[in-house]
Amino acid sequence: MNKNITDIYNLIQELAWHFGNHGFNGECCRDLSLAEFMALKKIQEIDNITIQEIGYAINYTKGGASKIVDRIESKGYIKREYSAIDGRMCCVNVTTEGIDIINSIIEEYSTYVDEMLKEFDDDAIENIKSVLEILMTASKKRLNTYNPQ
Repeated sequence: MNKNITDIYNLIQELAWHFGNHGFNGECCRDLSLAEFMALKKIQEIDNITIQEIGYAINYTKGGASKIVDRIESKGYIKREYSAIDGRMCCVNVTTEGIDIINSIIEEYSTYVDEMLKEFDDDAIENIKSVLEILMTASKKRLNTYNPQ
């Protein structure tokens, strides 16, 4: 194993801690948990997304995703809709309130990151973005194949 791998792991873990969920009652993003916020972002990105697709996108079971959807819906940020074809509940869409909260949270955290990186030039910021994209791509590829046990 490359001697830098452990350092990379430790740096990712430390970074996750600094950007992670430090709020009271598991809240990271106003009245949303981190899992709820990530699900809400996926719902905004994909029109008429199913609960199963939400679960897959955030690496939860369909049952786990359903519980998250229930909590987000109770806050008024999403709505479940029925299929025009067979009348069964089929999909989830974001409400205006949901769009507002997502945009507000992203703006708040973007300002935080902007302040943190203000000493870096545009090339350095582009490099940081590129490295994070590489890590995310590699992470997504390994998501379903890695089992640490």
